[in-house]
Amino acid sequence: MKPQKSTLLTGLLLASTALIATAGTAMAERTLRATVQVATNHPIGANVVTFKDALEEISGGEMNVEIYDSAQLYKGSQVPKAVASGAIDMGVVLADEYSGTIPAAGIFSVPFLFPTYEVLAKAADPEGEFRQTFDAMIGETGTKVLWWQDYGPVQLLSKDEPLTEPSQMNGLLVRAMGKPSGDFIDAVGGTPVVIGGSEQFMAYQRGTVDVGMSGTTAVQSRSLYEVMDNVTMTNHSLAEFIVVINNDLFEGLSDQEKEWVTEAAMTAEQDLRKKTEGNNVASQEWLADGNATVTELTPEQLTAWQEAAAPAVDVFIQDGGETAQNLVDAVQALH
Repeated sequence: MKPQKSTLLTGLLLASTALIATAGTAMAERTLRATVQVATNHPIGANVVTFKDALEEISGGEMNVEIYDSAQLYKGSQVPKAVASGAIDMGVVLADEYSGTIPAAGIFSVPFLFPTYEVLAKAADPEGEFRQTFDAMIGETGTKVLWWQDYGPVQLLSKDEPLTEPSQMNGLLVRAMGKPSGDFIDAVGGTPVVIGGSEQFMAYQRGTVDVGMSGTTAVQSRSLYEVMDNVTMTNHSLAEFIVVINNDLFEGLSDQEKEWVTEAAMTAEQDLRKKTEGNNVASQEWLADGNATVTELTPEQLTAWQEAAAPAVDVFIQDGGETAQNLVDAVQALH
């Protein structure tokens, strides 16, 4: 009997050890749920896949990412609250979506502040004043910025004729992406109507607005050229997306997990930044190749737009206070 008892005890101990090991492994694995309002074959969605692949590789599978794309869980405007509340772990959101509660968050839509890709790259420096001020501001909402997603410059879309002069905007209804882009529209004589990215096609098709506003690549990927046949290359603002994670969740990660997430985030950010300019140039060329009328502004025409839009910068600073002023000063110092 004694040998049988010994064997039984040994078996129980081995089984317990196996259960503990299994439980430890299960506890070590962490899955982050991410909401994305576009498909994973879209540059922004594909960039989240880049993050997922990088995180799973560097963590050796201890951290995983589940992507809920095409706005199946939340629309872009719902992402800040959903992430801050913990309803979803992390998500992609247009920076402008924060401007309703934090006016200074609309900095990327302030007209003509980011004239080149080089200026944006400098602003995105994690050690720079602009980046640190912006990310800290978003951090006050209960969400932490993991990385920026450069999507490129924003253009004006119209039917029948290109918009080459600000005076052509007088009395027209114009799609706005948020308050700062709305201030730009006000400054040049139009009336802003806030319309989400995924709602653009139907709005243009139905004539909800007279003038569209969208990133160059989106005009192609969302087939906006089918309902707006003129693209004026104003490059007046940026469609800058950010990927945010719930603050409490991030702070609850181990130091090792934080390191993995941060490394994967920077990998994704740098990967997209390298591709963005090429993607936008390719879309512009594709549109010009018989798919839309693409109009480049002359230096004189561009100056006229910049002068007409100048009051929008003042409104932004007035609305956003000291933080807005600091962001404008920081980015202008990079020109």
